[in-house]
Amino acid sequence: MTVELEILDQLRGGDLQLKLIAKLSPSQEGVERAVMGLLSGGDVALTTSDGNELPNWQWRQLFDEHSVFEQLDRLKLVITHQGTRRIG
Repeated sequence: MTVELEILDQLRGGDLQLKLIAKLSPSQEGVERAVMGLLSGGDVALTTSDGNELPNWQWRQLFDEHSVFEQLDRLKLVITHQGTRRIG
């Protein structure tokens, strides 16, 4: 199973903090690529811990600068309807 599909499968149970998602792959780079792919494809949304969704420009900046992993405690992933359909 790919890291992307593993993330979507885990999110079926509910929103997860990004720090938990980061543990799904031995490589930070692998998780970063997978999460970026899911975000870009619309399968997940990145939110703050209080539930506010980050706009595309903001999460792109966090990943482009590789600073997203400095904020693992305050960010979480939420599966979208599209992501739910993707995994059945």
